[in-house]
Amino acid sequence: MKKLALAFIALISVSAMSAQTTPAEKDTTTINFGETQVMILSTPTSDSLSSDSVNITPPDYKSELTHWAGLDLGVNFLLNSDNKTTLAQKDEWLELDQARSLSWRINFYEEKIRIIKDYVGITTGLGLTWNSYTFNKNVNLNVTSDSTFGVIDSLPEYSKNKLRATYLHLPVMLEFNTSRNPDKAFHLAAGVIGGWKIGSIHKQEFELDGQNYKVRVKDDFNLSPLTLDLTARVGYKNFTVWATYGLTPLFKDNKGPEVFPVSLGITLIPFG
Repeated sequence: MKKLALAFIALISVSAMSAQTTPAEKDTTTINFGETQVMILSTPTSDSLSSDSVNITPPDYKSELTHWAGLDLGVNFLLNSDNKTTLAQKDEWLELDQARSLSWRINFYEEKIRIIKDYVGITTGLGLTWNSYTFNKNVNLNVTSDSTFGVIDSLPEYSKNKLRATYLHLPVMLEFNTSRNPDKAFHLAAGVIGGWKIGSIHKQEFELDGQNYKVRVKDDFNLSPLTLDLTARVGYKNFTVWATYGLTPLFKDNKGPEVFPVSLGITLIPFG
């Protein structure tokens, strides 16, 4: 009985000593009592785990560092072949009311091919554009199979008079980010946007003899069916300003004024 009590006291003493010893210093304690061997094993804690055994996956900010998807709002301009806003006298009917010549763009899909992590990549996607060209003058629009032209009238006085074209567009841009942290990154993208016209309409509203009239005419208006624009997008975090410059004219060759569309705008709501 005395030997058993001594063994129990020794066991408690060794346990207390091993509790003060860090797991890295001693993991197993062995005590011999005659023919009896007692082994005390320490349980490793999270502090004793090797850093090599912990696999921490960094967050993936690819979506936040791709700046295409979102709702864009811009203003449309028309330039002549000399890149000036001044139009020839025969084309003055096409002068725009800039405040109401808007470009709405919903970029609903984006994808980026990484080249150097998220610092450099190729961005593409899909989107829809609604470009409105509101006439500054009191214009009656005329369309034939060979030509689109406007005649300036005195009556009626139009309260709304605009040509609107809808495009499905696809960008290919080289995009740069200054940081892999989207909260600290400046971004710049430049490239081209290809477009396919999927619809166009001329809308007029006016009052005549006390009656309100709304006229809607759907036609191709001799607009170019396929478009190609240079584009640039630049910003900080979720704020983006953008511009497009038309390489193709608004109208088909020799079927309307030779003008090239330009748009400037901002991203109202980013989707990434």
